[in-house]
Amino acid sequence: MLRPAALVAPLLTLLALGSDAGQVVPAGEARSTPTGTVWVEMIPAGTGEPREGIGRGTIEAPPERVWRALTDYAHWSEFMPFLRRSGALPQTDGSVLGDHLMVLPSPLGERRYRVRFRRQVESEAGGRVWRIQWAYVPGSGNVAGHRGSWTLTALGPGRTFAVCRLFTDPGGFTPRWAVDRGTSQMLPWVFHGLRQHVRRSRYD
Repeated sequence: MLRPAALVAPLLTLLALGSDAGQVVPAGEARSTPTGTVWVEMIPAGTGEPREGIGRGTIEAPPERVWRALTDYAHWSEFMPFLRRSGALPQTDGSVLGDHLMVLPSPLGERRYRVRFRRQVESEAGGRVWRIQWAYVPGSGNVAGHRGSWTLTALGPGRTFAVCRLFTDPGGFTPRWAVDRGTSQMLPWVFHGLRQHVRRSRYD
């Protein structure tokens, strides 16, 4: 379940450090990508489960534009590593179902599953906060668990501070340390892909 306090806390820390991008030092280990730095933190997710990854970074676009890109669920395969197919089927309750095909490195292979997306925009003390969360629909595929979220806040004119939480348990006999390493290595490239994805003209 999305925990707003846990997601907003890193932003408050960020703002306390100053508005100059050179002074921004979010929590986690700094990882470099061709489009900028991403800070990655791995936290416990539950007994016997892989760790949950948290990525934090800036995106050179306003939150409204990043939001348009992220809520375009059918095109997630264009920027999410290993995701080869993504879908979007709106539901009467306001959620969206998406069928995903993820092709992981050997020996994991293909993982097919369905997720349910939910989104909300709220006004908080520090301004507007845009949130998306998704979770595996039990019994819909061949993963043991999968969930995540995005939280977006404005960081000066035309910039967004983004927090991505990601948990994947592919199931089978994959060592937990290998899953943790995969999540940790993937998060910077999720941001790298999104930073390029938001530039597409369809999000003008």
